[in-house]
Amino acid sequence: MEILYKNCDLEKLQLLADNKNKSGIYCWINNINNKIYIGSSINLTNRFYKYYSVNLLMTRKTFIHNALLKYGYSNFSLVILEYITNKKELINKEQYYIDLLRGTPTEYNILNKAGSSLGFKHNKETLDFFLNTRKLSKEAKENLSLASTGRILSEETRLKISSNASQKRYKTYWRN
Repeated sequence: MEILYKNCDLEKLQLLADNKNKSGIYCWINNINNKIYIGSSINLTNRFYKYYSVNLLMTRKTFIHNALLKYGYSNFSLVILEYITNKKELINKEQYYIDLLRGTPTEYNILNKAGSSLGFKHNKETLDFFLNTRKLSKEAKENLSLASTGRILSEETRLKISSNASQKRYKTYWRN
């Protein structure tokens, strides 16, 4: 049984109240360009509160977040496709709906698999940003070293550090 909210701006309070303590599959529909987004949540009210938080939308730049900011809530409809309580069934059903959409030009979903970021590719600009922001300057490295110089550790702390270091089975690689 589908439930439709035609104007997500005017029906915000009703939408939040109706879905309190419920889990399920939902679909955002852009009434201007007919693009859609399929999502699921164990707690629909919390998820919808996040969609209605402009500050949160501005920090998470996904297609659906950008579209909500660009077109406004009054230009979106929301459909509750199904209420489902079992988490595994919830993800499977979300995948079913995403698969129905896959390959159509009318989707905001960027991931191929429900419930994960598997298949998402960062663009070159983002990858460069990650690479360059993680590099420490020589001065920063020296300051980190100085902060620990002369620090006296208890015998218990030394044993914990020693124990943890000897249990590591992987190599740590440092970047400049």
